[in-house]
Amino acid sequence: MILGGRSGGGGSRQPALVVGDSMVTVAARSTDTAPVRLVGYSGLTPGVYADATSPLISDDLAAAGRPRTVVLNWNGNNPGNLDGTQLVATYRTELTDQIRWYLRHGVRRIVLAAAVPSSFNSTSGQVDWTTPASRLHGWMLGSARLNDLYRELADEFPGRVHYSERAARAIHPAMAFNTELNGHRCIVDFVHPAPYCAQRYARALVSLAAGH
Repeated sequence: MILGGRSGGGGSRQPALVVGDSMVTVAARSTDTAPVRLVGYSGLTPGVYADATSPLISDDLAAAGRPRTVVLNWNGNNPGNLDGTQLVATYRTELTDQIRWYLRHGVRRIVLAAAVPSSFNSTSGQVDWTTPASRLHGWMLGSARLNDLYRELADEFPGRVHYSERAARAIHPAMAFNTELNGHRCIVDFVHPAPYCAQRYARALVSLAAGH
């Protein structure tokens, strides 16, 4: 587990929880997000949450103050080196179990934040998720197949689960991968944001959590 975020002032914002991968970690380290708690893990795998039976999921919710809103932001990390079809199926199982767990434990609103475009997957092209190449490190990051899944999950839990591209568009306005934004370096590798865009991404996640 990788924890991110800083404590301290937060104005009148309500507590909320954002859970995701290393994109969330980078965002959390870039700015004060309290009282919205950002928590980053290495990837969405059974080794992290074990189909929502791990104490991590309840520990994170408790540490965030048992908020009514949770944002989930998984961008396609693939530590198990699964091919794309297997990875999306794993995400579906894991996220469905997590969503049901959160809804049973007092969460009223869940936002599935879109996978952020990467140098592998963007409006300019997509890795074929059925090929062995999709197993390679980073090659499923930002896949449109993940965002299709998130839309489907939102449809399966109407009124309680929502899909949003707002955070992704905060640093990739056209959902097209870019290395610079507003004259600033934006991405330091194939997906992770540089400081300027990390702060923009963090603020966008907080805004999602606030319902804006």
